[in-house]
Amino acid sequence: MRQLLRRLVPHHLGGLTRPALLGILLALTVLVLLVDLARPSATAPLRRAAATVLAPAQSAMTGWTDTELTDLTRERDALDARVKELEAQVRTSEQLTELERAAEGWGGHELLPARVVGFSSVGTPVGGRTVTIDAGERDGVAVDQTVVSSAGLVGRVVRAAPSSADVVLLGGSDVVVGVRFGEDGALGSVDGRAAPGLPPRASGELTLTSVGDSDIAEGDLVTTLGSPESVPYVAGIPLGTVTSVDPHSGQLGETAVVAPFVDPDTLDLVAVVVLGGNR
Repeated sequence: MRQLLRRLVPHHLGGLTRPALLGILLALTVLVLLVDLARPSATAPLRRAAATVLAPAQSAMTGWTDTELTDLTRERDALDARVKELEAQVRTSEQLTELERAAEGWGGHELLPARVVGFSSVGTPVGGRTVTIDAGERDGVAVDQTVVSSAGLVGRVVRAAPSSADVVLLGGSDVVVGVRFGEDGALGSVDGRAAPGLPPRASGELTLTSVGDSDIAEGDLVTTLGSPESVPYVAGIPLGTVTSVDPHSGQLGETAVVAPFVDPDTLDLVAVVVLGGNR
């Protein structure tokens, strides 16, 4: 084998180009493979050398028992679960901080945090899409309480059970909210329906109707007007912003399209506004 290599590979390769040298090495590789197939004993030293180098790694790999491997896998999975749990706690803490900061600007209402744990489709008996939260009567939740997120108004409680509650979201056919809009705080109402003769609304868009002859302008901020005794809506909660004003078509008040601040498809942590004596 050594004599064959000496004949094929000259002692001086300095004059060879890189392609030529690569060609020689490729030819030698093919030759070694052919020799290994024809005469395995000729390449036995090479296989022994490789086995010597790889033996410690192979020994380390095969030294583990099935029980040890199972234990290591269990510990790895437990650590992974703990990391995910801590990440979830961090996200919850950040969301709670955002809620508390927002509530300070809405009048400092007491908030009961809750997690959205279920959804229902449009067409429910209450006339709109609802979500289920993991707080209920035992926590002080009652029907017609306001529900918010850090972004603004979510909806109101329509059913309460001992440990859960259903919240109807904005945009339902039976969900009408009294609002103020614009710099002067003009009065109006917002619902999920467009009156006959108005342009169709895209999914999620709401309709603002002004009271009287108040003008609506694109970019106007829309907030809740508030209900008597703050039931079902407390005052001053951001609802959305005006994105376009409808052409006048004979309706009593001017109308416009409102984009809500809260996206119902991404709801996670919300809060029920707790009124005095409810907890």
